[in-house]
Amino acid sequence: MGSLPALSVEPVDRLGLFELDGNAVQDNLDPPFDGDDWETLYNNGQNNGGSPGVFTGINPDPASPHVIFSGGVKDIQDVSTEQKGTKAWSWTTGSVPDKSDITNAYAASYTDGETGDRIIYFGADRISNNGDTFMGFWFFQDEVKRIDGGTFSGNHRDDDVLVLVNFPQANNAVPLIQVVKWDSSCDGKGANKIVQNNPVNGDCVANNLRLVAGTSGAGAICGNGGIPEACAITNPGTIASPWPYTSKDGFVNQFPYETFFEGGINITALLPESDGCFASFLAETRASSSFTADLKDFVLDEFPVCATDITTEIHSGNNHDDDIQNTAIDAGTGIHDLALITFSGPSGLNVLGTVTFDTFAATCSELLDGQGDPIVPLPDSLDTYVINVDYDLAGDNTLMVETNGWTNGNTGGALPRVDTDFPAPGPFAYLVRFESATSGIPDSDYHCEQLNVNQLTPSVVTRIHEGSVSVVGHADVDIQGGTVLVGTTIHDLAEVTGASGLLPTGTVSFVFYDNLTCDGNVLATHGNKALSGAGVVATAESNDFSTVGYLSNADTRGLSIKASYGGDTNYAPAMAACEPLTVSKRSPSIETHVILLDRAKVEGDGNSIAGVGDPGGVVDFVIYNSNNCTGTPLRTVNNVPLAAVNGDLFARLAASDEVIVSAPNTTSYVSYKATYKGDNNYKSVEHACEVVAVTLPAKTTAN
Repeated sequence: MGSLPALSVEPVDRLGLFELDGNAVQDNLDPPFDGDDWETLYNNGQNNGGSPGVFTGINPDPASPHVIFSGGVKDIQDVSTEQKGTKAWSWTTGSVPDKSDITNAYAASYTDGETGDRIIYFGADRISNNGDTFMGFWFFQDEVKRIDGGTFSGNHRDDDVLVLVNFPQANNAVPLIQVVKWDSSCDGKGANKIVQNNPVNGDCVANNLRLVAGTSGAGAICGNGGIPEACAITNPGTIASPWPYTSKDGFVNQFPYETFFEGGINITALLPESDGCFASFLAETRASSSFTADLKDFVLDEFPVCATDITTEIHSGNNHDDDIQNTAIDAGTGIHDLALITFSGPSGLNVLGTVTFDTFAATCSELLDGQGDPIVPLPDSLDTYVINVDYDLAGDNTLMVETNGWTNGNTGGALPRVDTDFPAPGPFAYLVRFESATSGIPDSDYHCEQLNVNQLTPSVVTRIHEGSVSVVGHADVDIQGGTVLVGTTIHDLAEVTGASGLLPTGTVSFVFYDNLTCDGNVLATHGNKALSGAGVVATAESNDFSTVGYLSNADTRGLSIKASYGGDTNYAPAMAACEPLTVSKRSPSIETHVILLDRAKVEGDGNSIAGVGDPGGVVDFVIYNSNNCTGTPLRTVNNVPLAAVNGDLFARLAASDEVIVSAPNTTSYVSYKATYKGDNNYKSVEHACEVVAVTLPAKTTAN
């Protein structure tokens, strides 16, 4: 690879973005040297001042325990993976020479409003100025973290940027700044051979490292013969520290000369092929200016130059605007989730990755801890939706992705936006995350949203049917509120109607009571009758209930039925209204025959129901000496039992109940009134007056 082309750009200290003036305080310089300074960004410890796109904050290096690189770690090694025979980075606790002991490190990202270039300013301070300064500032596209036990997470990616800043203290020594990028093709072979003496821009200067800018002797300080795209400066004398600082020599909140360093780099100008996205920042001290020097102290921090933010909305049906998270919906309501992922990155960058939606029957507090990380272990998810992302950054850079696969940024836009979930009652939550496959674009945090699903309350309507439930196609005539004759078989039907396209399931219980108001003695319980049906209507029927033997003295008696639905996952229990029904005794006929002694014939209504068919009981007779059953009775004979005679039922007066007529030459009258007194199945019935006329001949005398 040849030398990189020279670029005509404005020096990074003349962009009006940041004061690269060798101190940390805000001096309010004249344009074009004006802009923010570290004091403004620090903002009295709030780390939120000025106008950077991203600021690490003033990040102190803890003194106890003092974390440093393990012996022999070099910039040519990958962070967590062994490559080309070299070990990965490692760390330990211990000490380093005072001149290599970092006290604080910091970095901030800006966008040049004129050119749109990505400009990064960086800095560090050290505890002592006793010796040469060899520092490096890494900008990683991957998220790099220190892991307990002495290792790191994350890896180098091609176009990670290393800025080397060297301030030797020998007489006539020239400060030097060099910009190097990680290039895994630099392996010492062929066109990628290592150039050790007098390298030029574009040469591989060590395994995995390619020089971008800054040849020997070019200088470091902007405006003094260095490169305009990158420069650095140190304090030539004692200056104030806006943050807590104590030097090795006891300077409090003051930087002795050459203990404070700051610089800037135009990432876009020096690495036009880079997207300018970074995730982590590391400041390091080095044993020498060599590209393969051992590394000493370090400060590591997040640096999300290209950030990924995620929010979500729960939508229902065709309404894709109203966010219903943290509300309550009815069971059977269809919903789908929308993730809005906002990227901070250069226009035109192609973002690849996946959005994963997991659904849970849980609340968000049961899924994420106080830091927003997933609980370990998570409960089992109900469903998982993984949507591929292929999105070019432009405009507002907000990608919309739904659980049904619809997006506003790739071919998913042609998909219908339909509901994917119909949650059961109780808590319901979506746990959503974007995972990046694009260098420099970080993964999003986990985002959780929830709502509550209410049980539905169905309607329960009942109908009393006459006849047996086993009869196919029995008449669907509701006889509740009416009257049936004793001995009639009945059964009850319950119709449970739901909503939202959900068929009620479960069982119905029927309770029969001995009055009309469903609060008397329980006659029978027919429980756990399974519902069946289609759509939103399900039915169940009771067993047969026979009214044989239900009546005693009274001609009628009340009966009632109460049906109760036990509920299911989607529906709450519900009860039907009380169903009244009156049971009446049957109506017999009576026929009397008077010869000398009266008898009454009693017949039923012709039914053949077992235990109901023929009347039983007794008949009362009243005998009058008149032709119209009036006046003072001659005799009353009560409780004459019915007896079968040749297939008929008769109640017959005994011989002792004869009536003697003895008046000659006249007509005498005897009348009978017979009353059948009824039984448990038949009503009482009275026969009409029965009259017998008797004429005796006149007395006859002998001659």
